Amino acid sequence: MVWSVQAGRLEKLVGNLVPAFLDSDPSDLPAFLGTYRALATTQQVLDLLPLLGHWYGCILPYSDEDGGHLHQLKMAVSSILSTWLHHYREDFHQPPEFPCLKMLLAYLELSIPGSDLEHRAHFLLAQLEHPEPTEVESDGEEDSGWVMEISGEREWLGHTK
Repeated sequence: MVWSVQAGRLEKLVGNLVPAFLDSDPSDLPAFLGTYRALATTQQVLDLLPLLGHWYGCILPYSDEDGGHLHQLKMAVSSILSTWLHHYREDFHQPPEFPCLKMLLAYLELSIPGSDLEHRAHFLLAQLEHPEPTEVESDGEEDSGWVMEISGEREWLGHTK
């Protein structure tokens, strides 16, 4: 009984994220991302992602069309997920398989393929699966100096000394 009440509350909270975003209510998303762990796991929230389109009368298929309700909905969902991934990376750090990050990637590949968000999620997965060597492991190696820029953010690929 307790979980069904919490699950219903979680669905309602997740369901309110897109309308709040579209209505330019800046407080709902940070409040949700900062507190959802009291109700659910990251996996349980991600399980609700495919339902977002159903709540608004559409499935979020890939489309190149700009404008209209579907485009606004996709941009809202993309912005919400981007904020989550950027500010709460630790929610997706579950070694060794990283199931939540892979689930997010699967959703992005279907709903928003080729997006900056999809590229950032792939980059984060690569970083987590193949972390930088520690100083002891990299002793004697030169700094590669490689930098990757995604959406105006600089991410170091090389090792600095």
